[in-house]
Amino acid sequence: MSVVVANPTPLHQHLFTGSTMTDENHSHSFSGVTGQEIILPNCSELDHVHEIFITHCSFLNLHNHQIKGITGPPIWVSETQHYHTICGCTLPCAADDHTHNFFGASRIF
Repeated sequence: MSVVVANPTPLHQHLFTGSTMTDENHSHSFSGVTGQEIILPNCSELDHVHEIFITHCSFLNLHNHQIKGITGPPIWVSETQHYHTICGCTLPCAADDHTHNFFGASRIF
């Protein structure tokens, strides 16, 4: 006979927002919903992260960028609530190959 143990932390996602650094005299903003949490090994002491993927950030100067990456580990604000930071570099723009560094955060869950 097998025993099923419930996951003490139910699956969850976060809303997130962010913006790019100004480069080539412009910047972009973005928002989205993370993927489900990716549980990390206990030895990492980081708990979990989430995948992020934005197919289009704000459309400026006749172009946009894709954003793909993972959040940082949870930042706990109470015993039951946390948020994540996000940062990285956009994928290159098809028009001229430029990129932007980006930053943002998820909403508290």
